[in-house]
Amino acid sequence: MTYGLYLSAAGANVQSHRLEVLSHNMANINTPGFKPHMAVLQSRASQAIEDGTAQAGSGTVDDISGGVGIKPTVTQFSQGAVRQTGSRTDFAINDGDSFFAIEHNGKQLLSRSGNFQFDSRGTLVTPNGDAVKSVNGGPITINPALSYEVSDDGAIVQGGARQQIMLVKPRALGDLSRVGENLFESLTPVSEVPNNKRSMVNGALESSAVEPTGAMMQLIEASRVYEANIRMIQTQDDSTGQLISRMLRQS
Repeated sequence: MTYGLYLSAAGANVQSHRLEVLSHNMANINTPGFKPHMAVLQSRASQAIEDGTAQAGSGTVDDISGGVGIKPTVTQFSQGAVRQTGSRTDFAINDGDSFFAIEHNGKQLLSRSGNFQFDSRGTLVTPNGDAVKSVNGGPITINPALSYEVSDDGAIVQGGARQQIMLVKPRALGDLSRVGENLFESLTPVSEVPNNKRSMVNGALESSAVEPTGAMMQLIEASRVYEANIRMIQTQDDSTGQLISRMLRQS
């Protein structure tokens, strides 16, 4: 394989990765509290430099670009707009560093999506059926046959009993690992948000943080760059084939 063909193939591969990431973001434009992924690309040194057989800055034929490589995707934690829904069990967090605490398969996970509901047993759950944790660490449960009220600070009140939704904050947003289903796991201990720093809106949801116009423009750009690399592969393959044919005719 010629070096140019290798570079074009690497370029097509990273743009294909970008397209997957951007398409996933576009598919979640209407997902409450969704935080978009960002594809991270990094220029590579030549294979000889990576293998240690040449030195960067030597100015030799081996001291050239090795194309572009793929780094792990990162999450952009910018806050989405808060929109009113009118549903009593919808909640939006007004600051970008706090999260709802969710019980998922015996583990505490974090989420920005506050589109909750009471199941048939009277437990406040996510759309996937995971329990929303209260400040006492347990699930929030009510008697579904009786009426209840919701306070502005995120508490469910029924029959004099007050159960407040837990909000937690990681040490740093970079400590969060995405585990799917709009959930995150903190790799370090989290702290509960004190009452005087809680900022919630009842009857509202945080919208997806994906900016549709910008995401569409990036999707078009990545598609065009991918197609350009594919054309370069085809051009170099044709050129190589023609060169081989001329050499065979002359031999």
